[in-house]
Amino acid sequence: MRNLRFMVGAALVALGAPVLAVAGASAAQASDAHVSIPSNYVYNPNTTYQRTLHDYCTKSPDQFPSPGRNADFRGPCARHDLCIMYRSTARSTCDTNLRANLKQECRYTYGRWDPRRGACNETADVYFEVVRVNTLLFN
Repeated sequence: MRNLRFMVGAALVALGAPVLAVAGASAAQASDAHVSIPSNYVYNPNTTYQRTLHDYCTKSPDQFPSPGRNADFRGPCARHDLCIMYRSTARSTCDTNLRANLKQECRYTYGRWDPRRGACNETADVYFEVVRVNTLLFN
């Protein structure tokens, strides 16, 4: 069974799926993990070089605001910026991974039955659609 999980995980990574490895965690637990800001991400919104690749979610809020706890979108946006900056994969894959990471952060922040989770996921879809349209228009 452990080998099967490894093979499935390896296949997802090969397909560019946003899988976070958590030692000893099941696939469900790993998919609910916090999407952190990579250590090599440099936040600098005042840079003149590729400004939008250094400012988390650019002109969108860096958090999903809700009563109580907010979902932190900085990690997914930072990972998207780095994906674009390093061009290690197709831009459409970077965009798709952004959406998945935003939704993962919604799952991490809000429980399955929490009504804020649905609104957070809808916001993640809006972020994705805006990014996708900008990708189609400007790339």
